[in-house]
Amino acid sequence: MIRDINQAELEKHFNNLVALVEAGNHFNHSNPQHVTWLKKRINRHFYAGVRFFAAFEESDWPIGFAGVLIPERLEGVPFGRSTELMLIGVLEAYRGRGYGKMLLEHAEKLSRESGAYCMYIATYARDSRNIAFYGHHGYIPVATLPDVNGPGDDGNVYMRKIIAEN
Repeated sequence: MIRDINQAELEKHFNNLVALVEAGNHFNHSNPQHVTWLKKRINRHFYAGVRFFAAFEESDWPIGFAGVLIPERLEGVPFGRSTELMLIGVLEAYRGRGYGKMLLEHAEKLSRESGAYCMYIATYARDSRNIAFYGHHGYIPVATLPDVNGPGDDGNVYMRKIIAEN
């Protein structure tokens, strides 16, 4: 079952997973500055209007989450027809079972329903597993931005998929 979740539910069920998605293995849960940083990141996503949803087992046990930014468009203006998958994560015990695909497809469905033409995803350039996952689901690389996190950093790969039905 997939359903929308609010900030309290995201933090309650997925705080550790959000930390992993946002900071990788660099996040230290015992460092107060890291904890404050994560709370601000989550707040910023909700403030920007990211719509979060999660997959749950029938027992309401959490499996994974995703957040998609669907910008509000101006009436009569022909641009602004893209969305962006901001975060996606599946708890380790559930990986490889199709839940990531299910969450990604749900983000695409919400995007299509909003009138979006395409959806963008950014992922770490060195993360070949994520790049392969998105590629397998129809996303193609459209840009690479090196040094996003500083000198010598591999940067981010931006991928896009046309999701419009027509």
